[in-house]
Amino acid sequence: MQQNRSPYLFATKKIKPIISVSRRTDIPAYYGSEFMKSIQKNHIEVKNPFNQRTSIVSLKEEDIGAFVFWSKNFKPFLKHLEIINDLYQGRFVFHFTVNNFKGKAKSILEPNIPPAEEMVDILIYLSENYGKEKVFLRFDPIIFSTLTPPEERLNAFGEIIQKTGKYIRRCYTSFIDIYSKVEKKLRRIELLSPIKFLIPKPEEQISFLKEMKAIVSQYGIDLFTCCEEEIGSIAGVKKGHCVDAKLLEQLFPDVDFTDEIRPTRKGCGCYYSIDIGEYNTCKSKCLYCYANR
Repeated sequence: MQQNRSPYLFATKKIKPIISVSRRTDIPAYYGSEFMKSIQKNHIEVKNPFNQRTSIVSLKEEDIGAFVFWSKNFKPFLKHLEIINDLYQGRFVFHFTVNNFKGKAKSILEPNIPPAEEMVDILIYLSENYGKEKVFLRFDPIIFSTLTPPEERLNAFGEIIQKTGKYIRRCYTSFIDIYSKVEKKLRRIELLSPIKFLIPKPEEQISFLKEMKAIVSQYGIDLFTCCEEEIGSIAGVKKGHCVDAKLLEQLFPDVDFTDEIRPTRKGCGCYYSIDIGEYNTCKSKCLYCYANR
């Protein structure tokens, strides 16, 4: 007799998927209500960015391993987290990017991101309410320019670590990747504003990572690189798995996660996950973003 099959994709009886929310857009900042409506429906429709085909991803509690939330501003999402925490027994982690750009540099690079001081308060709230082992700081990307030279970036990083050091265990970082569409935006803004972007040499990147590691080591924080394995290893910094199934297994031992590493770009160490976001929808309009046109 033919067995009835679930209409939902990506859910198995043993291995439960990791749901990425989202590297393609900032769902916690801008689309939290839509995400909650999808939870109420027990599924979400996800468009493949390459072939435009739509898949249905189950959001039933029994079909989910864990959520990996990504944002530069979790404040609008706080009102939803208590419900999500109850529904999914707290099976989620946070990647919280706080780059601490200031003044003119912030208005150029991250025009719609709230002040770092406000975001630090939100990070501390997440840590105190959901556990510091589940809150990851991202200082990403590192951008050197005439407005953000290395010494300024290191000081900005030190300020954030000084305020968050007691509330996190992990920090992830990488240097800006100059994709062709990003390069066009950078060159255009150089013509229109008082900023010139600087391309650091490998030895300068290594030195900077060593300085970052020295700062976080004072607080017992582990520093990881994202897609920077070669210079990271020379600097003594671990290669990161931003979507880390092994860490999730430690946090949520009752769940079986995938063993498959599936990079999203060169040097990526992420384990397989299902990203439910959509490109070209983020309202942050960060100048360096690869996910928006």
